[in-house]
Amino acid sequence: MPADILTRIKQQGVVLGDGGYLIELERRGYVNSGSGRETVGTGRGSGQYTPEVAIEHPEALRELHREFLRAGSQVLQALTFFGTREKLRRAGYGEQVEAINEAAVRIAKEVAGGKALVAGSVSRTQLFEREGPSAAGFVRELLSEQIRMLQKAGVDFLILETFFHLEEMRIGLECTRESGLPVIATMSFRPKTTECSDGHSAAECARAMVAGGAHLVGANCEQEPQRMLSIVREMRRAVDVPLAAQPAAFRTTDETPCFTRTPQFPDHLETLHISRQEFTGFARAARTEGIGFVGGCCGCNAAYIRALATGLGAEEGLHGG
Repeated sequence: MPADILTRIKQQGVVLGDGGYLIELERRGYVNSGSGRETVGTGRGSGQYTPEVAIEHPEALRELHREFLRAGSQVLQALTFFGTREKLRRAGYGEQVEAINEAAVRIAKEVAGGKALVAGSVSRTQLFEREGPSAAGFVRELLSEQIRMLQKAGVDFLILETFFHLEEMRIGLECTRESGLPVIATMSFRPKTTECSDGHSAAECARAMVAGGAHLVGANCEQEPQRMLSIVREMRRAVDVPLAAQPAAFRTTDETPCFTRTPQFPDHLETLHISRQEFTGFARAARTEGIGFVGGCCGCNAAYIRALATGLGAEEGLHGG
């Protein structure tokens, strides 16, 4: 079994994660984007993209894990994103929360087979977008429940990702403390790259996440690699812990610097895809940018992870081939 995530980062400098699951599995016909029943991309926390594929089509999920592992991933994330009871209830899976979370971890561990670490993915609940700060107590209850499930299922560490509101991220970090697991915490910046949805700069977010107990802090989703660099550079100047970055594989613009606000989201994203070579360059910059954990988010299939592995170089001991 590989060393724990913090030791591994210390030993090799940069650890390579995996890519995006929900959008890739939606393309393959196993996940519902929600566009047929809700208006998505509005910023109101709508859409579906829930992880019931773990129990409905486990072999499809297993195969995607295999592709990431073969491409070089040293960490596989269990597909538990949007896996809280309230989100799954809205999608019609409220009675299967435990089964979905447990199956997702089990499948990731089976594929990892001692070659890679397994992370539990914990995402925003969407309640801060829907209801505002008044939902804080319920958010705490939901995230605490899911984290207990992930710990019981045996994840090696936790990744708190795609939080738009720093206040919700702070709650998430509080909920991780009882687990004793290492934590990577990444914010997503929407609708602007200069601040999160509740008005805090990247530097402020980084300092707050470190104060909340995160071992690595950074950004994920919404922006492609080059645009994400401006965010992680601001974080690097603010804190002295390693950074984490998981960019998306979709082109954004200065006017719309987050892909989920584009007209192409969610069902026409193919027209926004960037070249995998941009991920190779991003990986090459990882060490100088202080990035200790690098991976991909939405739109990143195994080809993009292989590109990251190429950028990190053979000295990392990656097992792509």
